[in-house]
Amino acid sequence: MSDKPLEIDFSIDRFRKGDRDEFRWIYNKYYDALYIFVYRIVKKETEAEDILSDSFIKLWRLRERFDSLDKIRNSLYLICKNASIDHLRHVQKELKALNWLEKPENDIENRNEKITAEVLAELAKKIELLPDKCQKIVKLIYYNNLSTAEVAIQMGISNQNVLNQKARAIQILRSSIQK
Repeated sequence: MSDKPLEIDFSIDRFRKGDRDEFRWIYNKYYDALYIFVYRIVKKETEAEDILSDSFIKLWRLRERFDSLDKIRNSLYLICKNASIDHLRHVQKELKALNWLEKPENDIENRNEKITAEVLAELAKKIELLPDKCQKIVKLIYYNNLSTAEVAIQMGISNQNVLNQKARAIQILRSSIQK
């Protein structure tokens, strides 16, 4: 005699009336196969276990609707499949929400970079309009990163003259930008 439970050991009538032993029989019969089925969809153990628990609870609530063991089995697979898909959709929505939360920061960074680029381009245009000596000093200091002393040596003028021309250039730029 086989140790395998026979389907005739199961009573659909007792199950429909809420017999917990019949429910336990169904649980024991289908749990392992359903777990593998769900796990292959969601790829995570705890989520698969949660989906199975919820699916068996749903089966218990719907027990009065079933008239055969085949319909119970088919319904369990359908319930598990739908719950797995719902879970994946929920995960996908969470990822989209996270991406949305991150996106405004990226937009702000991009916007700031665009503004900076536009301001620098406008400033470069204004520098081209400076008097020749001021223009050359500003370019050497800010474009070539030369010190005041290096600019003075290169241009053959005093440090004070470089500082005066730089101050004059900054004053002209400020007033033209404010306009």
